[in-house]
Amino acid sequence: MAAMMAMNPTASLPRQSNGWADLKAAYRLLNNDKIDPGDIGVVHRKLTRQACVGHELILCVQDDSDLSAVKIEGEQNLMHTTLAVTPGGGLLGVLDQKFVMRGEKHSKKETRKQRASRWKESDLWLEAVLDVGQPPPGCRFVHVCDRGADDLRLLNLCSEQGVGFVVRARQDRWVNDQSAKLWDHMQSLPVAGQTVAQIGTQRNGLGKVTRRGRSATLSVRYATLQLDKPVNLRGKGKDALTVNVVYLQELNPPEGDEPVDWMLLTSEPVTSLQEALVIVEHYRVRWVIEEWHRAVKEGCRLEHSQLTERSALLRLTAVVSVVGVRLIQLRDLADNPTSADQPQHLQQLVPPLWIQIVAALAKLAPEQLTPRQFWQTIARRGGWIGRRSDGRPGWKTIWLGWRDIQQMVEGAELVATLKIPPPLKCG
Repeated sequence: MAAMMAMNPTASLPRQSNGWADLKAAYRLLNNDKIDPGDIGVVHRKLTRQACVGHELILCVQDDSDLSAVKIEGEQNLMHTTLAVTPGGGLLGVLDQKFVMRGEKHSKKETRKQRASRWKESDLWLEAVLDVGQPPPGCRFVHVCDRGADDLRLLNLCSEQGVGFVVRARQDRWVNDQSAKLWDHMQSLPVAGQTVAQIGTQRNGLGKVTRRGRSATLSVRYATLQLDKPVNLRGKGKDALTVNVVYLQELNPPEGDEPVDWMLLTSEPVTSLQEALVIVEHYRVRWVIEEWHRAVKEGCRLEHSQLTERSALLRLTAVVSVVGVRLIQLRDLADNPTSADQPQHLQQLVPPLWIQIVAALAKLAPEQLTPRQFWQTIARRGGWIGRRSDGRPGWKTIWLGWRDIQQMVEGAELVATLKIPPPLKCG
């Protein structure tokens, strides 16, 4: 089913199917209550772990995402995913994925002890560390997370499990036996150097742009310090912890824009400016999961599904999660200088008929078509012009172009099935 969707990720289920029998099989799968959505990607996750073999370092990028199309009785569903990504930003696949229902109401009279003992959304980050588990021999896992994971329980758990972490801080904790607060302490340190980072456009919950995309110059500070145990929390997993910290502040941000202010907590060594910049690059790799969310929601049009049952929609989400990985990998082939102009890389990932049709549109022989030419030809069918100022094609553009190519593929398959007699010879 995933292969069927991958060939036409933007279409509805009926259009993705090769006939009534395939469509019925797809609906049976999606509506089968005996199948847990989390079990659908088991084989893919095993293959992802196998793909980690041979890599010295894998960044386990965690994040959650609202599934606005998957609603029942006004409650919201949440998808929490961990992706395996190389330090260079190459997506290997999904390592872990969970779906939970949001909106559960709790008594206003709930005590602090009751609140601390019950399951909370913040536990998803810890569960992912446990579920991902240990890396293959010779490989190190480092969990990379945004501010939602800023929890001493998580940091302590990573240390106990022997895996690393790079987590952006949200809480201004006491540090070094309550001698200072985290932000005040780091801002009091001398600047170790500067770096330039490309920052994406950021929007608030209402869609308003709070920070425009730009090339930002950032000051860099780093230190080793102790995060103190919160005075109002008790129990295992909340102990004080020694961590390395890399702090970045934007210099001269545009007027009216929210400046970049990243406080990164890490288990990895930071004894020099060069090592601090490595941590910054690890955190920037987190953007891969944002792109993957867009590939799943926009490229695969998940939120336009006509399915109405929550469980069926979650099973569909599990399937298109794998398809989203394939779309990202195809795009990365077209971007990577070592593979972008190598036809053999495209032939390993894309069916021959697709290559033949796209090559004809690009006026090339199929064996000459490269990943970059394949991707750009699809984008142009979707309206991408390809000027220097246009940048990378967006997922909506890819969706339009992919749909156009898919119609050509279907037409070619139909012609191949027709038994047309040879023309009569005259004379």
